[in-house]
This record gives sequence, C-alpha cells and structure tokens, in this order.
Amino acid sequence: MRSTSWLFALASPAIIALPGAAHAAPVPIARHVCPDGLEVIVSESHATPLVTVEIGVHEGAMTEDRTYSGLSHLYEHMFFKGNAAQPDQVAYMARVRALGMEFNGTTGSERVNYYFTTISEHLADQMVFMRDAIATPLFDRKELERERVVVTGEIDRNESSPPYHLWHTMEPRIFWKYPTRKDALGSRASVLAATVDEMRTIKKRYYVPNNSVLVVTGDVKADDVFAQADRLYASWARGDDPFVKHPIPEHPPMPTSQVVLIAQPVENLNAAFEWQGPSTVGDGVRDTYATDVLSALVNDPASRFQKALVDSGACVSASLGYSTQRHTGEIWLNFEATPDKVDTCTSAVVAELPKLSAAGSFGDDELKNAVHRLVVRRAHEQETTQGRAHAITWAWAVSSLEYDASYEDRIAEVTRDDLSRVVHRWMLGKPFILGAMASPKLLGTGLTRQHLEMLVGADVTKSKKTEAAR
Repeated sequence: MRSTSWLFALASPAIIALPGAAHAAPVPIARHVCPDGLEVIVSESHATPLVTVEIGVHEGAMTEDRTYSGLSHLYEHMFFKGNAAQPDQVAYMARVRALGMEFNGTTGSERVNYYFTTISEHLADQMVFMRDAIATPLFDRKELERERVVVTGEIDRNESSPPYHLWHTMEPRIFWKYPTRKDALGSRASVLAATVDEMRTIKKRYYVPNNSVLVVTGDVKADDVFAQADRLYASWARGDDPFVKHPIPEHPPMPTSQVVLIAQPVENLNAAFEWQGPSTVGDGVRDTYATDVLSALVNDPASRFQKALVDSGACVSASLGYSTQRHTGEIWLNFEATPDKVDTCTSAVVAELPKLSAAGSFGDDELKNAVHRLVVRRAHEQETTQGRAHAITWAWAVSSLEYDASYEDRIAEVTRDDLSRVVHRWMLGKPFILGAMASPKLLGTGLTRQHLEMLVGADVTKSKKTEAAR
C-alpha cells in the first residue's frame, strides 16, 4: 500500500475481525471533466461544516533526470508564494489567515499535491485561491533564492537521520539506471542551481489542466463545485500530454544481488532486504493486492513470522512493506538485531523467506483478519476531509480511481496461491539489495559486508563488477 520512503516502520497492532463482518460501503464520488481537460472529483460529506480543496498533478521524482533532481519538490514550495492575485508570500499568507485555511503540499515519486481546508462557507473564495495558486505563479527570483535554502535545509535534516543514509545507499542500487526518478528530495546541487526558467519549464510541461485533478471533499454540493470549476479554470490553458514528449523510462531489473554496509550512530544492526516489486499497470496488477495482504499477514504480531523472528528473541523487530507505484513498485523486509545476535537474526530472516510461500503458513482466519486490517486502515486514512482528498489524488496518480474503487473486493479475493506467486515471482531467487547500518563500534568487532554476504548466501560477483564499472 501507500508508504513513505523510510525503511523502518512499526508493525500495526492486530485487529480481530468479527466472523462475516462486511466491508464498509465505498464513499461515493461524483466526477466531471472541464472543457480544458481538468478532471474534478467531489466526495460529499455533510457531517461537519468543513471542506478540503486539493489539486493533484502527475509529477514528481519520476519526471526528473539528474539536472532536475529535486526540482519538483522545490516547485511545490514555490506554489505557496506570489501569484497573479497575491503579489508575494506576505500577501499570500495574509489571505490564508483571512480564510482560516489549513494548508500543505507533498512531493512523491509519482504525485505532487496541494490542499487547503477551511469551513464550507468559504468554499467560493477557497476555489478562487486554489485557481490563482495553481494557474498563475509568479516565480519571483528573490523568493526562489530564499526557498532554495529552505529546501536544502530539508535535505540537511534528512541527512541527520541514520535511516535516510541507508535508504539513500540502497535506492540508487535497486533503481540503478534512473535513481533520480525515485528520489523526491533530490540533489542539493541541482536545487541550489535551480532557476526561474526551470520552474517555468516544469509549469508549462506538467502543470496543465489535462495533467491534473481537482478534488473537493466535505460539506459541498457536487453540481455547485462543477459549475465553479468550469468557470474558474476556463482560462487555464490545456497543454500537450507531457508523457508523449517526455515518456517515463522503465526501470530495468537489477542484474544481480548486492550487499551494502554503512556506519551510522545506531545501537543495533538495522537492515533491510529490498526488491523491485509489482506495479499497478501491466501484468503485475493482481500481485499488488496480494503483496498488500502478505504484508498485513506478516506484520500481525500474532503471525508465525513474528513469533519465529521476534517472539523467539532472534530479532528486535521485523516487518514487510510494499510501496504501490505505476512505475515499478518496491518490496522491503526490515529487521533489527542487537549486536550479539546479528548472525542469529539475519540467518533467521533468510530461513523464514521461503516459508512465506508454504501452503500452511497462514490460516483462513489469518487471511480474513489481514483483509479486515487493511480495510480498517483505509477507513482511518479517509475519516477526515483531508484524508479523503489525499487518498483520491494518490489513487488517481499511482493507480486509477477504478483500481481504488475495487480495492477492497480484490484483496478479499486473494488466495494462498496468490501469496505464493508473489513470493516466488518477486522475492525468492530474485536480485535484491541487502542494506545494513551498524555503529563504528560494532563494525570494529569484525562485522563486514563479506560476512553479511555469507549469511544471506548472496552471489555478488557480478555486482562487484557492475560497481567497478560505474
């Protein structure tokens, strides 16, 4: 399912599903396409007098070569600056306060989104404010100079976190040919060198109505929103399909497995296996649902996997994760070991992998419970107007609204054969990255990359030749 880039997430607590419990009815949405190609989606909810207006754009790290690395994120910051209606950030923020809006934006590998939330009586003004911000940014040179420093400050803060260094060591290896197209934070050098012309290039290429979606959730009427959108966005010029002129390259498979070991100020060994995984387009779509269910099964504290690795004392923690993407998803298995149990934990993880595909690994009740947990998670994510808007733009960007609408039915259909297929097709015997970080003290006791290679049985001969050739 959707996930952050961080490798070390805590497993969710178990939820006991009642026998025969039904899925919650899908939240209805209404859809409309403006004459300029802008898709508008409305999800009405009149429980509270709140409304979220959000725009999602098919953009992000996937569009970035080395020159533009991190510039989608920089553009996101510039969205909250001056535009044709608000001459500078001071005026922009004064208007935000006047409308009582909560706001933010995020940049990922396949979606950039922006949202404003306030009371429903401000909807008309909120809609105008969003239109001005998305369609008429000024890209003031001085504001860009200031924001470059803000964005590189985010890079600095990430670099102060040990998991970031492990992730940043692993990702360029698993997506070895086009690593910048998975790194939304990007390169400090390219951000500091970014120009107004580059911001305008991004706007002209990607920030067009036919590459965007407007989502409005909360205490609104769909017909009213559609009428406002048709009127407000009539002057936002339609553009060429950006992915015809600038197609997103496919990530080629890893040639072979690799093991990397880095020094970081951590007490325990923190490690992760990572594989390229299924995508929401092509012949792997069915596997995306099964991988979500497999993750929920494995991360249940009562699962055989958790008992064998954590309850046994071999590992401090272990979890399986999957990032749903159009352009090559990824699967990772995280584990943590105390310094005296590095060998015990790592060997136990390796031994558990083939057992994930065994017929008796998961019982019927476990499968039902895993599906129920995923359904509950989705409900929690979408219980606010903001959460609902975020979920819609995310689904629109990385899969499709149809994929999302049928999600709960599809995960309920997952079988043990589906789980076994996922493990064999994407994990067992497939090239992987094993990334690990340990303290200088632990490395000083003799823990080496070669030792980890021996523990996991990785044939890294080709990997070393590949590294030397780069």
